[in-house]
Amino acid sequence: MLELFGPLREFFPVDAPGRLPALSSANGRLILHRSAVIKTGDAPELVDDPLYKVAAAYNLGQGEEAGIKACELVAAVARRRADAVASASQGRYVSIELRVQGASVTGTGSGGVHDVGIELDSTYGWPILPGSSLKGVTREYARRHGKPMTDIFGTDPDADKPQPGRVTFFDALPGPAGVEVVEHVLTPHTRGYRSNAPADGPVAPGEHINPVPVPFLAVERGSFIAYLAGPEPHLSDAACLLREAVNDLGVGAKTASGYGYLEVVT
Repeated sequence: MLELFGPLREFFPVDAPGRLPALSSANGRLILHRSAVIKTGDAPELVDDPLYKVAAAYNLGQGEEAGIKACELVAAVARRRADAVASASQGRYVSIELRVQGASVTGTGSGGVHDVGIELDSTYGWPILPGSSLKGVTREYARRHGKPMTDIFGTDPDADKPQPGRVTFFDALPGPAGVEVVEHVLTPHTRGYRSNAPADGPVAPGEHINPVPVPFLAVERGSFIAYLAGPEPHLSDAACLLREAVNDLGVGAKTASGYGYLEVVT
């Protein structure tokens, strides 16, 4: 038997047949971070799969295909955000559309009860590419290629005279059409060997060890809109570096496994 605790219990009782329209625009971050599904019995167990299935079914509040109002909200937020950035930066900004190729995960290991797999916006609960991730991958690309970095990114925290960067990297929210959220599964076969070893040493890999499926969420299709703001020429330099970094290094976790690769549309 499963028991639900938190906001999900109000929206999605376990014994309710089918899916409920209320979830098409519910805040995905609220549901995932403030809800728990407990498998009761002799040994109560916290399970993530029901939460992830609900999150994928409704695109974390962006709405399914029939959720027209939710889709309209995504487009309206994209327009409002563009106007806000333009106003706050006094027109000194660049927008870059990043289209997902394959799948992207940006929030693994971020803490909390559920290791969701993707970072979620605190206001809308939608998937985002954090500005810190975009800035980090751009800085790493610049470092590898010997590009000047201080004016764009600032000095290291332990520098004698710390200097802030002159370019701001905003969180990238979904574009007007939203993004598609799906459930992925990682199935490690050698968990005892790769995780913390017991006192008598690591457990050697073997075919007799049962694999442990680990579900998580990913973004497979759609586009994010990234904004950078700051003075010239640093703004144009940062935008160029970001475009090159995204194409070369990817963004987020598991890039060695093919995740996190994006295509620069504009």
